[in-house]
Amino acid sequence: MKHLRIMKSLLFLLSAVALVVLSSSALIAQDAESILSRLSEEAKEYGSIEATYTSYMVDKVSDFEAKQNGEIFIDDNQYYLDLGDYTIVCDGATIWTYETAVNDCYVDDAEAMAEDGMDPSKLFTIWEDDFKNELKGAVEIEGRKVTHVNLYPNEGDDKPFHTIQLFIDESTMEMVRAVVKGREGTDVTYDVTSFTPRAKVPLEKFQFDASKFPGVSIIDNRL
Repeated sequence: MKHLRIMKSLLFLLSAVALVVLSSSALIAQDAESILSRLSEEAKEYGSIEATYTSYMVDKVSDFEAKQNGEIFIDDNQYYLDLGDYTIVCDGATIWTYETAVNDCYVDDAEAMAEDGMDPSKLFTIWEDDFKNELKGAVEIEGRKVTHVNLYPNEGDDKPFHTIQLFIDESTMEMVRAVVKGREGTDVTYDVTSFTPRAKVPLEKFQFDASKFPGVSIIDNRL
């Protein structure tokens, strides 16, 4: 189904955003595994998270570029993802995927989606089981010295991308940028503009309120 393919793509791409917002005060590690391990440990201490970001999409095939701002709220297995054209809301049991262009909202079972590889609890630790990693070395982004780490999905044919490039500040261990390299010539760059750990996120943020979307079509895919 179209919306399930969309959800897979969006949630896997959002994993890259999650990687960008991680930070640590540790010194730079000697290998990618050590860096990512420290990031995982730091992420477990964050609690509720609120972040904003800017994404830049470049479609090399159709020579198309787009820029948009996004917003993320995560609290345990609940999350809210504002991706511009799509909004995905989950209260831990139900997932609502709202498509702005057509005013449709798809409703799915969160447990079923997790079995299909869409588990928000893994957003900050997906590399632990699902990826191979490679330390590429030091580069500069806008005059800032960063360490470049690549992630390659173990089951690459099932993912809409073949590589996630991570860029980590060497002095602060902050994630500066993530670039998702798509399989069909579309690359997306994510830069975080704000990040608040231990944020006070209201519970209603994780509920889809149909009354705020007049005329919305609700398509319930739950069994």
